[in-house]
Formats: sequence, C-alpha cells, structure tokens
Amino acid sequence: MNGAASSQAKIRAIVISSIIAVVILVIALIFISRSSVTPPPGATSTPGTTSAPGGSGVSVSNPAVSGRATYQKIPNQVLYALDSAGKPNISGNLTNIKQGDAGDCYFLAALMTVAAQSPETILNMVRDNGDGTYTISFHSRYDGVPNPVTVTVNGDLPFRRGTPFENGIENIDGKNVSWAAIIEKGWAAANGNHYDGIDGTDLSNAQDHDVHNALYAITGKEGVDRNPGGPMTGVSFAQIEQDFTNGLITLGTSNDDGKLVSDHSYALLGVNSSDQTVVVGDPEGGQETLSFEAFQSTNINQYIAIPTYPKA
Repeated sequence: MNGAASSQAKIRAIVISSIIAVVILVIALIFISRSSVTPPPGATSTPGTTSAPGGSGVSVSNPAVSGRATYQKIPNQVLYALDSAGKPNISGNLTNIKQGDAGDCYFLAALMTVAAQSPETILNMVRDNGDGTYTISFHSRYDGVPNPVTVTVNGDLPFRRGTPFENGIENIDGKNVSWAAIIEKGWAAANGNHYDGIDGTDLSNAQDHDVHNALYAITGKEGVDRNPGGPMTGVSFAQIEQDFTNGLITLGTSNDDGKLVSDHSYALLGVNSSDQTVVVGDPEGGQETLSFEAFQSTNINQYIAIPTYPKA
C-alpha cells in the first residue's frame, strides 16, 4: 500500500509539474505574440519637437492639437497639384484651403487672398526638404510684430475619426495635395507649437488686428484698413477695383448677422466692373458673389488692403 501510494504521488507530481510548465509556456507565448503585433493604424507621431531625419540637427515641430485628434501620415503626399505644364497649380487650387477646428479664418482668408493673386509668394514661403519635412517662413508671428520666423514640420496631419481635424487635404490624380495644411501647421508651430495658439481673438466688433497680422506674416507688407468699423458705405467701387488690380484685399465681418457669416474672414477673389459685383472666398469652403450694394450694406466691417503687391 505504501508503494502504491508513493507511485500515485509521483504521478500526481509529474502531472502538476507538466501543467505548470504548459501554463508558463502559454504565458510566454502570449507576451511574445503581443510584442510582435503590428500597431493598428492611428497616430504616427506625437506633439512636441524632434530632430529632422539624417542628423541635420534641424528641429522639427509637431504642434499640439486638442479634441482627441491624432497625427497620421499622409500617403502619396505632395505639396502642390501640377498644371498641364508640370508647374505647381496654386491659384487654380484654392479649394485646398478648407478650415478645420482651429479658429484661424483670418489666417486662411489671408492665405487664400495671396494664393489667388500671387502664387509665387506661396512657393517662396514653403519648401519641401525631400525627407518628409517642410520648412515654412513667416515675416512675423500672430502678434504682427515684424520678426521673421522659420519653422520646420513633418508631413503628418491631425485626424479624428478618419477625417482631417484641421485644414483638409485634397486627392488630385492619386496624390494628396496638402500645401495649405502644411502652411497652417507651420503657423501653429510658430505660435506656441499648438493649434490653440492660432485661434482668432473673436473681437471683430472691437476691430481686432487678426487679418492685418496674417497678411503681414505672409507678405511682409502692412495692410491699410479702408473703412474701419464698417459698413462699407465709405468705399467706392473704383477703390475696390484699384486695390484688387494692384494689390490684395482681405475682408472681415462683424458679430452682426448679414449676407456673410458673422465674425469671420473672407478673401476678395474677383471684381466685375460690368455689373459691379465682387466675389468673396470663404476659407471654410465656397465662394459668393455680392452686388456692390450688398457689399456696402452687409456685415463687412474690415477691408484690409495691401494697395500694391506683385502679381505672379
């Protein structure tokens, strides 16, 4: 009986040892498999500052973004669509400007104004470094104080729930065109490295200087406010024609209701002398044609002109 009991005890010990060994093996396999799983699609970079690829020592900024958005790489990314001659098409691609979550209509409206009339300025302010990073130059930061600043960002852009969270991108001929989004990212990098740092002041009725500052940051030229406070009854159609022909015009609206969205900014994109109408571009998307009478009487309270600016 003692021998039988001893044999049974040995068998139990062997079984228990085998079970323990199997459990340990399973646990080890679980940890190994977890460590080798490819991360699911999602964020590819985090906010902050890193170094550019290749050991150049250049700092690459990734502005912080709110609203649970995460940065994602953009496949087949290019700065510009190309025209039939193979040259960057900027003035013909103003729909690349599409305001997202940031309250930076003032900046995107100024960017649209310049892109429409002087695309060469856009080409000169942003450079593709060929390593997945882009360098953007501004004549000032948000405060409008003359102080040139240059920043470098990567091509990752904020997404939330599968859609761009800030300025959008366009797929044109299989390429994801992103010049406006990259410039906006650079603007955020230059202003506290956070998209919250480029929100407008929301002081339209108090004559904020957002549009002034944005135009200066992009062009290096001081704007002139033709009729501070609005409405535009003090601006003649001849003045609009002159400013548009020779320079640039960006508009701002008051907090009052009117033909245009209140507390917003617009680019003046066209002037038609035959029927005295003007075309304004909305950085949120779309264009609207206004009669001169509507232009004068609606809720436009800022008419910021750079009277002379090279067109190219």
